[in-house]
Amino acid sequence: MKIKTITCHNVYNYGASLQAYALQRYLENIGHNVEIIDFRPWFLRVRYNLGYFFPSSRFYWISLHCKPLAFLLGIFLNRYMYRTWGRKLRFDKFTNKYLHLTRKYESSKSLKLDPPEADIYIAGSDQIWNPNTANGFEPAFYLDFGLKKVKRVSYAASFAVTDLPENSKEFIKEKVVLIDSISVREKTGVYLLNQLGFKDVSLVADPVFLLDKHEWLDFAKNAKKYRLPDKYILVYDFIRDPILSNFAIICKKETHIPIVSINDVHYSNIADVNINDAGPLEFINLLYGAKYVISNSFHATAFSVLFKKNFYTFTLRSQKSSSRMLDFLKMLKMEDRYNPSNIIESLSCDNECFNRYIEFSKVFLSKL
Repeated sequence: MKIKTITCHNVYNYGASLQAYALQRYLENIGHNVEIIDFRPWFLRVRYNLGYFFPSSRFYWISLHCKPLAFLLGIFLNRYMYRTWGRKLRFDKFTNKYLHLTRKYESSKSLKLDPPEADIYIAGSDQIWNPNTANGFEPAFYLDFGLKKVKRVSYAASFAVTDLPENSKEFIKEKVVLIDSISVREKTGVYLLNQLGFKDVSLVADPVFLLDKHEWLDFAKNAKKYRLPDKYILVYDFIRDPILSNFAIICKKETHIPIVSINDVHYSNIADVNINDAGPLEFINLLYGAKYVISNSFHATAFSVLFKKNFYTFTLRSQKSSSRMLDFLKMLKMEDRYNPSNIIESLSCDNECFNRYIEFSKVFLSKL
């Protein structure tokens, strides 16, 4: 069948890129013709604009009233952009080489006026329904476009929150009713939809679990190779969390293993090796090579489970989006890995539950 998926596929985030690829690849593996709708609304196009590094309203005011200062600020901020430019290039190469995209759409209106032809539309994984971001109020992420005869499915969509804001409930209810077959990524998501009156909701795995460990490693074999210690603690910290950093320092002291940090713009002052130019393929290899993984990332956690790594996951303290990690770890009986206070060496995972989870997800997709 001809399938078009829609998700946050090109936002310079490791998990977003890899989950988009994984769903595309798995559906192709089982015989479908798949393209990702190249949906790029304004709120998904801000990365690597100057305003990302400096609030645009202030920069605009400075540019009007003090052009020399604006020029100097531009040079200073571009220094940070330059530091992470290799990262951008690797993401762009990944998108161009591995993601099969439709023509570009920049708004819901453009999608409604000229929707891509398909037998099935799939609203893909990750935080596409997060009501604390613009994603959660974007009609396109609820498949509000195209002919009525096209089947509409959500696969592993995530709200990422434990409660829906009151101002989002009516909108979400009105849009989800358009979807013929509903599945979400977290148990909390099932509960939230049940509260809105949707009873037939499936719990499925993030798309990265649809591909096995060997397929991921083969896929990443052309990644850039870094000069790294034989053993290392990998730190991937979205928010520069001091609690996570302190734990990483303790881990280093107790194990005598150096720290390698995957960064974006900034360097980590606790790391022995800072990497600012990793793309999605490098992310996979760096995770696989690590002795320990310390992060506040859902997908770093997901790949750590897939690769059987000794990992520790911390709350995204500045955001309300950690239910996705806690739900996942509770299901696998690995909640001791969440916000730990000490190093845990034993790796106890409910493998039977994990395998059932993935198998059920594949059965769900087989019924498209």
